[in-house]
Amino acid sequence: MARTRGPGLIAASALALCAAAALTPAKADVEWTWNYVNVDANITASGTLATKDEAGGAYQIIAIKGDWNGAPINGLEPVKSCCSPPGWNDNLLRAGAPKLDKAGLAFSVSGGARINLFFKDGHYAYEIERGPEVFGGAFTAGQVGR
Repeated sequence: MARTRGPGLIAASALALCAAAALTPAKADVEWTWNYVNVDANITASGTLATKDEAGGAYQIIAIKGDWNGAPINGLEPVKSCCSPPGWNDNLLRAGAPKLDKAGLAFSVSGGARINLFFKDGHYAYEIERGPEVFGGAFTAGQVGR
């Protein structure tokens, strides 16, 4: 006699599979090391970025670790949440040069400051929330293991 699976067993199996998938941490497609130095502004920053591969040579940054001028980075700011104009950042990293676009990468640091690091008018720049844009410096990012 053949056993058949009823709708309850199928639903329970699907639910268990979904629960297992939800508990499995998402893996980043690509991990990067990054560095920003602006000698004129006396700023140094570095760390790692976790990204998801996007079409067209762009990577969506999903996590950041590191420090900004000695202050630990708390985490990535949500897309379109920082700094000016309000909601500017897109948190995209490019495969080619320049590595950042005009919207930039935004993160918060210990002490609560939110920073947007971006590329505008042919130069890298940063803005600390409610402050001026500070141009200059160099931003580099390389894939880990390559």
